[in-house]
Amino acid sequence: MIADKLKLHLGNYVKITRTVAQGVDEASSGYILDFSDDLILLHEAGDFTLQGYSVIPVKQVKKIRHNKFDKCFKQIMIAEGEADKVGISYKIDLSSWQSVFKSIQATRLNAIVEVEDPANIIFSIGPILKITTKKVHIEYFDAEGFISDNPDKIGFEDITKVKFDDRYINVFSKYLRKKNAKKG
Repeated sequence: MIADKLKLHLGNYVKITRTVAQGVDEASSGYILDFSDDLILLHEAGDFTLQGYSVIPVKQVKKIRHNKFDKCFKQIMIAEGEADKVGISYKIDLSSWQSVFKSIQATRLNAIVEVEDPANIIFSIGPILKITTKKVHIEYFDAEGFISDNPDKIGFEDITKVKFDDRYINVFSKYLRKKNAKKG
């Protein structure tokens, strides 16, 4: 059922309702660029502008909406010249979380890894340091741009969303620093 909707709406602007924990739903909106049996690549959009990319697990998808509101949004995006920019210029391998992180790491882009379960919220932003068969290690940086001495280790089974190549991450990443760095 979900696979059929993903095929039907490939390239379309959609709103995806995701169940990220028992009784907890989150929404993601954007253009479906690609998908596998387990993961979806979305070019996120909001406020009539394209944002970054996200990868979300298929198993969390509760509903994929493409109705008159989404079609209207798409028409405005076309009129604003944003729809022409939908797409991605590099390959993200959606075979597994491991392959997704290897693909992002190869671009030298930083990422945000999220666990949206209210009982165990994780928001880790930074460079991908290491990828194992079960976890990703993120060199987390805080709200002042200081890089942590201890990377976050996040299990693939807990991840609800991975974001990359958006303005927030890319701009902030230019200003990272170590806590013990000497000022010159």
